[in-house]
Amino acid sequence: MPNSIWKKFLFADWEQRVSAILTGVFLYQFVIWIMKEDGLWLPQTVSFVTASLCLIAFTYFLPRLHGAWRFILQFLLILWLHGWGMGYHFVAVHVTSWHETLRWIALNAGQLEPFIWFSLSACVTYQFAMWSVQSRVRIVVLIFVSVMFFAIRDSFSTIFLWPQVAIVILCGFSLLMLRHMARLKERAPVIWETITDYPSALIVPVVLIVGVTFLVGLVAPTVSPIITDPYTAWKVSRGESVPLLGKGISVTASTADASSGYSRDDSRLGGGFRYDYTPVMTVETTRRTYFRGETRALYNGKGWEASPTERKLPVNRVNLNPLPLDPRFDQSMLQTQEVKQKVVMQREEVFPVLFGGFAIQKIDEVNQGENPFQRILWSPRQSELRFTGKSNYPKDYVITTQEPILEEALLREVKADYTNKPDWAEYLQVPTELPERVKQLALDITKSATNPYDQAKLIEKYLSEHYPYTNTPDETKGKSKDFVDRFLFEVKQGYCDYYSTAMAVLTRSIGLPTRWVKGYSSGVSPVPDQIRDFGILGQLGAAINANAEGTYTIRNSDAHSWVEVYFEGFGWISFEPTSGFKLPNLFPEVTPPPVPLTTETDPLPEVESTEAAPSFTWLWLTLGGIAAAFVVAAGLYFAMRSEVWSAWRTRRKELQVINFNQKIIVEFEKLLRLSRRRGYLRLEHETMREAATRWANQSKWMKKELETVIELFERAKYSQLSSTETDYQTVNQSISRLKEQMK
Repeated sequence: MPNSIWKKFLFADWEQRVSAILTGVFLYQFVIWIMKEDGLWLPQTVSFVTASLCLIAFTYFLPRLHGAWRFILQFLLILWLHGWGMGYHFVAVHVTSWHETLRWIALNAGQLEPFIWFSLSACVTYQFAMWSVQSRVRIVVLIFVSVMFFAIRDSFSTIFLWPQVAIVILCGFSLLMLRHMARLKERAPVIWETITDYPSALIVPVVLIVGVTFLVGLVAPTVSPIITDPYTAWKVSRGESVPLLGKGISVTASTADASSGYSRDDSRLGGGFRYDYTPVMTVETTRRTYFRGETRALYNGKGWEASPTERKLPVNRVNLNPLPLDPRFDQSMLQTQEVKQKVVMQREEVFPVLFGGFAIQKIDEVNQGENPFQRILWSPRQSELRFTGKSNYPKDYVITTQEPILEEALLREVKADYTNKPDWAEYLQVPTELPERVKQLALDITKSATNPYDQAKLIEKYLSEHYPYTNTPDETKGKSKDFVDRFLFEVKQGYCDYYSTAMAVLTRSIGLPTRWVKGYSSGVSPVPDQIRDFGILGQLGAAINANAEGTYTIRNSDAHSWVEVYFEGFGWISFEPTSGFKLPNLFPEVTPPPVPLTTETDPLPEVESTEAAPSFTWLWLTLGGIAAAFVVAAGLYFAMRSEVWSAWRTRRKELQVINFNQKIIVEFEKLLRLSRRRGYLRLEHETMREAATRWANQSKWMKKELETVIELFERAKYSQLSSTETDYQTVNQSISRLKEQMK
């Protein structure tokens, strides 16, 4: 007896329980999407919503629980969850008026904000999803809309959502199969009993099909897309730059389908790459910056190499002291701002350098002090923190950088000439076979400039505005042997390597010392503190600092290259020629002019000290919403139960002239057509009853249903009596069971 009770408890409403689990997994994919959207939700919001989904799914395991009581239980569980998670404590208020009552509610219920609204929204969404999965049509619509959402968001963002698409499709098809099984149990109880007695007959084929499909997908080779996505193709066709959905340096020049990431071989640039959004590191910084890695000075006509001078440069051991500067570079006029950065690596890969803003002043900590500065060297000439080991790359490190403050007025006054200075030859080097049209283009672009800084800015602007960005440039258009010449005059499209190399060569052609830099761009920005603390509505009309402090996620797709140009007295200044990119430069703060003081001043009005009253806006909105929902629900309930509603339905039925005799005949003729396709033929000399009797002798399980259908069919066709709606429903149910059993 106890076993039967336990079995009955487990298998009661099993369709609803399985549907609840699949629906919960389905909805959790949207939570995963929100987690991948950096800064969209706080971690606490994700935790509360995830826990709420679990609690809601749990309520569907309680047998024989009415829907209204289940919803009330879900609401109470969500309140308990947020009270426990938010550390709720009861606030007592002496209630003497209606205003004090509202204040008591606000002080107690307000402790659950703001996360309670997200969980309640998840609860309502769960209810809607559970209603949707009760129909096969609604399930298909739900799958289609969800897949389209994830596919579009994946295509036009830097996040990877195809795993969510796969799980959505798996849950959707499982729900469709569940609905089919539920209908089979309802319409063909005999077949259902056979399946329950021998479940392996159904489970084994399904497991084999799913397993084989999964295995084939696992071992199948990866095929890169041949066609560019429609949005990028449309933007490129209009000659516009593509928004920064991802960017990077190709791993090899000859592999068109290489993934984006930090390249090791830059001696031969070109080709295309595909975006890889795998996280590389997270950086907690007091200001948004690019993350500089290495520099190159020798352009060989195809890419960048370390010059002979760079290979012989002296390096220094690293300690807690400030890193030494190269005495050659004059920075006497440069103003800087200190920026602190903590880098936490997300991958086990070993890089040749440690990344950070420009320029690194000192390294404060490595691996939280466990392995301070082993295998780390400093190259003053290149401003590089080099890692010499082949393993055990630092998992985290803290650095201090000095970001340059760009005083453009002073930069425009720099007039130094480096053309006849051998010490600067490596930063002015261009190949002897560089086509003249490249040098002429540099002169044409900068002919209106009167100083080196404006010359560099004009080249930067020209490249950014005249060449569209793409990660798959059409190299078939290129015939020139020189990489820059091929980009500027033949291919005319590309990604960061193309732009940065072209600017370095063009600026060198007019006598400006330049070096090529590679590293990572800023990554994904966090949500500003103002929005986190006060909400989006509090920011209407307020300026938000795009270069604010926070924790930035750097991915493979953020690998990037840019240019540094030398200016006497300021050192190396970064430039960003790539279309669609913008350097987070730091400029002097503009102070407003002083306001003249007057002798006569109006006295300030006295402000009475009053205690800030709690805001009841959210409370009124909540109470109003609950009241409106209650009124609508009550109205619908009483309308459906009222005599007026029943009388209206009765009149509607009386106005509909339905010939149930004809409907029964039509359904029977459909059964005959199906029977012929299933091998149940009626001979020419047989009446319908004789044919049905013969079929029943062949398949005894059809006898009862056939007798019912034949009897009602003959009465509908040959009798003067009128069939009723009950007769039609009986025929329809019997025919449905026959159709299921004939399969």
